[in-house]
Amino acid sequence: MDNEADQSDHVPPSDDFSWKRNLYILWAAQLIAMIGMSACVPFLPLFIRELGVNDLAETKRWAGLVQAGPFFLSFITTPIWGALGDKYGKKPMVIRAVFGLAVSVFLMAFAQDVWQLFFLRVFQGAVSGFVAASLALVSSSTPASQSGFAIGFLQTSISSGTVVGPLIGGVIADFFGLRSVFVVVAVLCFLSGIIIVLFVRENKVSGRVAKPRQVRENIRFILDRPELRQILLFIVVVQSGIVFSSPIFVLFLESLNTPANLLKTLTGVMLGSAGLFSAIFAPVWGKRNDRQDYRKTLALALPFVGGAIMLQAFVPSYEYLFPLRVVIGVFTAALIPTLYIALSKRAPEDTRGGLMGLASSATLLGNLLSPVICGWVASHVGMQWCFIIAGLLLLSILAFLRLHPDSGSDQQIRVEP
Repeated sequence: MDNEADQSDHVPPSDDFSWKRNLYILWAAQLIAMIGMSACVPFLPLFIRELGVNDLAETKRWAGLVQAGPFFLSFITTPIWGALGDKYGKKPMVIRAVFGLAVSVFLMAFAQDVWQLFFLRVFQGAVSGFVAASLALVSSSTPASQSGFAIGFLQTSISSGTVVGPLIGGVIADFFGLRSVFVVVAVLCFLSGIIIVLFVRENKVSGRVAKPRQVRENIRFILDRPELRQILLFIVVVQSGIVFSSPIFVLFLESLNTPANLLKTLTGVMLGSAGLFSAIFAPVWGKRNDRQDYRKTLALALPFVGGAIMLQAFVPSYEYLFPLRVVIGVFTAALIPTLYIALSKRAPEDTRGGLMGLASSATLLGNLLSPVICGWVASHVGMQWCFIIAGLLLLSILAFLRLHPDSGSDQQIRVEP
């Protein structure tokens, strides 16, 4: 019985230290990269102005397009990278992603107009995908009984990066200009890549390994299983709701009469406060997901996140956003990681990288659709509606769970060898 339990975890006991070492090193590397990425993204609308787009409505539309830029191609390339990771190794995919990110962001520092910035963001999406690659590596090298902890712990690096990154970006932008932020981001991503090259080792699972599936086979695998289809749909909708208002957040703060000389700094503080509490509570939700059905976690968290996001539309001044951002941070940590854990636990070892790549594509689809729609909504009917729509998207998942309490039974997926 003990041998069967070891085999079900897919990681030999002798590799126990190895998976933990990889997890901690990837956590540190991803933290550095996320600090870099979150240092520049919140201030893209201000950079768009600097590139010559002065009309407010046009700035809102371009803010949505530029933020969505990486996801136009990464939506397509991420499952391909995931399948290649199953075939050739997941560590090379992580290295490719982080150095691709460093190069693309460095070039953004020299953009001369908004079209160049947009196309460089699209290029970033084609060559990067660092979070998806590191998630696949951790998922494939972690014992199944520890996957909730590992994915939740890795999520804290993203949350922690969103705490520190906007603050660093705001300070650098205020003192040295927005272009300097891109250079700092590129350097941080390069350092992250060096850490991965030198210290991460990919576990080699003993025994026979099945032939990796192609992307179309992974898609067919998902489509043939209603529960997995439901999880992917939830990922798209949840991610859309989480990021829907992000392209115009700094402009919304500006509309609330935030002091102009503190606009960037306060934007960083607002975003950082949500990231801080998300980082604190991500491991708590991760441990819960090792014991509870993922639908129960979603049903608990969604009312708080959806309600707090919608309430942002009605605040009379920027100070009232602080408590709402705290609530958003605490309960947002329970959403996407919970869905990733649910999918990971249902994915066979030989397809885990590919299926997690599809999960990342679902996230990217949400990241692609919502900023573009947000830019249109903000420029035509007002920024407040962006928060209302975002909250309604999240609450729609809660409504589905209440109307279909037996959907997506928590059963392990059985796959023929």
